[in-house]
Amino acid sequence: MLKSELNDVAFVAKIFINDVEKERYLKSINEMLDYVKILLELDINNLEPTIHVTKLRNIWREDVVKKCSNEVINQILNAAPEKEGNFYKIRKVIES
Repeated sequence: MLKSELNDVAFVAKIFINDVEKERYLKSINEMLDYVKILLELDINNLEPTIHVTKLRNIWREDVVKKCSNEVINQILNAAPEKEGNFYKIRKVIES
């Protein structure tokens, strides 16, 4: 990237970059662009798409409903700012 291109990007982004920062950013950006050039040279035609970087897969457990004791239910409900019966009472969020 050229200094003039960096100036254009800074202008469009409406940010001020002083000369010291420009030199530092130009160096970093050009290092990144050099790395991208290396990646573009690689032959990836015969590679399978990567879904995940490891062979691990997520194993979901089946949801099982278990009965809570009345003590636990009361503790949960007592923590609610408002309740109605055995339910949390919340203000209406969506108008119909």
